[in-house]
Amino acid sequence: MRKNFVLFFFFGISLICRSQVTLIGNTKLNNVSLTQVNITVKINGVITKTLNTLSKSEFKLVFDFGKVYDVYFQHPKSPVMYMQVIANTVPPEYYFYLMGYELNVPFVYKWDEDVDTTVFKEPFFKIYYDGQKSMAADTTYNNSFQQSIIRKHLPVNGDVLSKSSSSNSILTGKIQILNKTLSPLVNGTVTLIGSNGKVLGKAKTDMDGLFVFSKISYLEVQNMNLQFNDSNITQSLQLLDSKNTLLSYTSVTRGRGEWNLKSEDVMRLVDNNFTHHIGGKLVSASVKEKKFYAEKHVYLLNKYNTILKKTTTNLFGTFVFENVRPDNSYCIAIGKEGLLKGEKIDLLSKSDTYLGTLDSSVAGKLAVKFIANENSLFEGLSINENDMKMDIKATIFGDNINQPIGRLKIILLNDDYEVIDSAITDDFGTFKFKYLPFLKRFFLSAENTDNVLDVFKNILIYSEEDNLIKIMTHQKGNKFTYNPVNAEISSMRAIELEDPWLEYVGSAKVEPNDIPGVSKGNKLIVENILFEAGKADITDDAKEILDKVILVLNANKNLKIEVGAHTDSKGNAEDNLKLSELRARMVVNYINHSSIGMDRISAKGYGESQLLNHCKDDVPCTEKEHAQNRRIEFKILGEL
Repeated sequence: MRKNFVLFFFFGISLICRSQVTLIGNTKLNNVSLTQVNITVKINGVITKTLNTLSKSEFKLVFDFGKVYDVYFQHPKSPVMYMQVIANTVPPEYYFYLMGYELNVPFVYKWDEDVDTTVFKEPFFKIYYDGQKSMAADTTYNNSFQQSIIRKHLPVNGDVLSKSSSSNSILTGKIQILNKTLSPLVNGTVTLIGSNGKVLGKAKTDMDGLFVFSKISYLEVQNMNLQFNDSNITQSLQLLDSKNTLLSYTSVTRGRGEWNLKSEDVMRLVDNNFTHHIGGKLVSASVKEKKFYAEKHVYLLNKYNTILKKTTTNLFGTFVFENVRPDNSYCIAIGKEGLLKGEKIDLLSKSDTYLGTLDSSVAGKLAVKFIANENSLFEGLSINENDMKMDIKATIFGDNINQPIGRLKIILLNDDYEVIDSAITDDFGTFKFKYLPFLKRFFLSAENTDNVLDVFKNILIYSEEDNLIKIMTHQKGNKFTYNPVNAEISSMRAIELEDPWLEYVGSAKVEPNDIPGVSKGNKLIVENILFEAGKADITDDAKEILDKVILVLNANKNLKIEVGAHTDSKGNAEDNLKLSELRARMVVNYINHSSIGMDRISAKGYGESQLLNHCKDDVPCTEKEHAQNRRIEFKILGEL
């Protein structure tokens, strides 16, 4: 759960009286204006002023220099909290300066499971005289307090855990098959056994071989049994912890494996900071049309209907939320404003499987509820880091927002300080890294070429929403380095579901050989467009995928593609070739109905000539293996 403590601006001097500090603020709960807030000002524990915001969320307080003020904020829904205005450090000879400060006061629900309300016995924020002409944030203290608000979970793997906390542990790991590709063991049942043979819990492995147990007493775990229904698996299995560190192996006998766990192995399975990631797609459906719910706000709410996270869907209607805790209750929600009569919003998985409709009314929003454990809805939403891509965007100023630093080369590094990418700020000081692999942590650096940064005392980082993220003092002669904390990373980073078409949305020019990860040849994008056996009719599910292709072609109007259709090896090769040609033409015809020029898209049928596996004629294969060869490929041919 992220709380924003930004939006701190120097206030206009026209509102400020001499020999005084003016504090202007807004009271907000869950990023929504909060009214009827009682405010009390104390000096050395003595009340000197009280007020109530009544029907407004704004307030204004005026303080004399020479004192320290404790400003208390109270509302029935929230814990009592206070901030300090340290005005006793202003030298008398500077009393002629006009000083002000503006901030948003970030209230939280007193029953919020994510918030440690006990920390509010200390000031949640401090401002003080900066030694020049203004009041400034005590950045070190404020950042430290911000990080203390989120409840501290139990220690991560390898740390000593107390007996009193053992019953609340999260145990998680991965199981892989010891074959050439180290395939994950999918849909296996993992059972934890205690010292007396008692079953402590059961969990299923997901598509990544991952299993999770919450609220388990790790001190009681003696061994772990595994059952699965796949007679083709005869290789041994390996057990890894959540950090992909190998713990041990076991052999397979009749679909079963067993680990007799040592205490140190159990400890390494404990990861009380473990969270899931979820992602999906929202589609708007009405009587007239079906379209992506694109570029709209979507929210993640907890069981108290608190907005934990907010993001914006991309052009394909997709969204991602990080850090979903096991076994907790959540809602995915949207605002009701703008929806037409009869319009409904459907929730799809990353693979376009229907999961549900946002039809519950929750806190004035339309929502669908889920619990983060073994159920079809949550399993459809679950994604891993390989399914995630990220964009990073921010703007750099020198000293103030009137001095953007343009033409500055910014280097992006991972947490091993390896260079991932570089970008040049534009004339407005903005840089962007687009469609990169997901990183939990990253760092930014810039060479101070020709000492271009030395004219500035401070370097300011602003988010895309024009919120101040960070103020850093610049040392002359040194290069720019920035190690953002988690909240600052979230302010700069936008996460998207991995989709190869995103590379071509908004591109100025596309050349296949310039695409990251593609060194030779034309880029192929394979889509799971299914046809009924022996038919070439476009299904409703296929239309959703083709609508995405149409959106990309409209966004990048010079992009040229080839539609290639492939069949499996069942049946006559000549008939399969004709069928594939017909299917390719049907796809092209559907796309051309959206006014995509015929010179931009061509059709080609390949029949069974390019099988992806060993399933040739007369070779025994499962239906799943045959289905892998029945596909539509879109070949990116560059631009016209």
